[in-house]
Amino acid sequence: MKHPCTGVLPISLFYLNLFWMTPPAERETMNRKPVLYREAKTVLTLPSLEFQKKLLCDGITLNLGDACAYSCEFCYVGAAMTKIDKPLLDLHNSRNHSTLGFSDVVIRRRNPIELLRGQLLKTDGSPIHSNRRDQRVVYSSTLVDVAANMALLRETAEACNLILEHTHWQIRLLSKSNLLHKLVEDKLIPERHHQRLIFGFSTGTLDDRVAKAIETGTPLVSKRLQSLHWLQDRGLRTYGMICPSLPQTDYRKFSREICEAIRIDRCEHVWAEVINLRGNSLIRCLASLRNHGLIAEAEQVAAVSGTGSGERWEEYARATFLAHTENVPANKLRFLQYVGGTSADWWSPLREKGAVLLGRTAEEKGLLTRLKATAPAVAVALQEADREFLRSREEIVTTGIKASIAAAKALHDIHSYKGGMLWRNGYPTFEAYCRARWDYGKSHAYRLVECGSFIQELETTQSPIGDWPRTESQIRPLLTLPKEERLACWQEILSGNSIGDITAKTVKAATLARVPPKAIRPQQVKAHKTLLNLRNSLKNHPNNDRIAKLLSQIGELLDQD
Repeated sequence: MKHPCTGVLPISLFYLNLFWMTPPAERETMNRKPVLYREAKTVLTLPSLEFQKKLLCDGITLNLGDACAYSCEFCYVGAAMTKIDKPLLDLHNSRNHSTLGFSDVVIRRRNPIELLRGQLLKTDGSPIHSNRRDQRVVYSSTLVDVAANMALLRETAEACNLILEHTHWQIRLLSKSNLLHKLVEDKLIPERHHQRLIFGFSTGTLDDRVAKAIETGTPLVSKRLQSLHWLQDRGLRTYGMICPSLPQTDYRKFSREICEAIRIDRCEHVWAEVINLRGNSLIRCLASLRNHGLIAEAEQVAAVSGTGSGERWEEYARATFLAHTENVPANKLRFLQYVGGTSADWWSPLREKGAVLLGRTAEEKGLLTRLKATAPAVAVALQEADREFLRSREEIVTTGIKASIAAAKALHDIHSYKGGMLWRNGYPTFEAYCRARWDYGKSHAYRLVECGSFIQELETTQSPIGDWPRTESQIRPLLTLPKEERLACWQEILSGNSIGDITAKTVKAATLARVPPKAIRPQQVKAHKTLLNLRNSLKNHPNNDRIAKLLSQIGELLDQD
């Protein structure tokens, strides 16, 4: 009641009314969902063991909210956050005489940027995590989409900039939105930090109709792929997220098509997972597919859900995994699979092919995958001429695998161009670059680079192209020699043989005669020199081909002895 003279509420009643006041008439909404704010103490979780076990981060997750602007039928967040957010939701329903559930609202944390600042900086403003060796990966977000709209994207950018400025961490971002690339396009994050960001888009299906049925409010998958490709075309770091995928009639076709769509050759890693059997995820997906008239897809889900579905679900998971192993290299694939006592033995040996086993049984049996934190890539500003040079050389390597000389030369160019600027633009090491692009091992990658170096040396000496080696295997024995002796040895070989007659064995004999490895006995070296002299002296003999073959066989016997 107001004071009869002043018309002002008594102070005690003023504060009481302020406490119980209802929200303003024009409440904030996102995707037509009311937005609630929760008082929180943190936005960073350290350690976040669950997602470290999934290899998505190095024990750090970033969440600026609790309930997402999107609503997915397979979402597990409501069950995980109910205890924390139920009082807030109950209060909202009480005030508004509503019966909204967790998925019907958006829940943001109040003052998240200030909370993050408090977790990153000491009271004097100095960074808490200043160690340059601390290059862990942060994962955002385990609870809400980081780019569901521009307001949330700007909030994500502000949080990322705080982390990037005050730590040496990397940040892995996941979204179902086609706005994520705007962090780069709109320069919301400075270019110097771009290579510490790893972008991923949830693409459990390529069918926009299916996605629309089970992912309410999200952009079409086709639009997400456009955003992904935009980032990839500009050399940004990306990863694949084929999660969660539904049962299929043709798993191999599904995997092949979705791997092509996300361009796995440009993804650092590819996570994949089927819809989890826990809770009501499959049941909710089934109902939504039927409501949207997707009967065939609904029947496939029905076949692996319901009472006694454990064995059918296991078959669905195994078929999905095996299909992915045909398209994703083992060093890239991270297939998330919860195992039990009866299934762990089947999955255990498949860890080397990319299965990441989870759950209590996996932990008890020591089947968890543990990886060290990866070093961050160095941010490099590439000009258009640099990008064009890289594209042309990568195309040669990719299409010239059989023409290994051309591939070796192109890979050497990439390795040496401007001090390695091209491969450093997205990868911490040259080895990591070669594995991501062509699944080359370290030794093979550097062997090709050395081969390319030798070809470059032939170029600088203006050696006729007809005198060049025809395969990488011809050059391989030369690489055991000091660089300053390789060209002379090759010219010596050419003086006694036509280019068409030179084999790897011929080159090996010449290199052994010139600079023998320590393991070769002196008598063996002398014998190789004698064979080489004999080969040269008989090069004009009518039976030269047969003699050369016999001499090569003698050389092999010497090596075996």
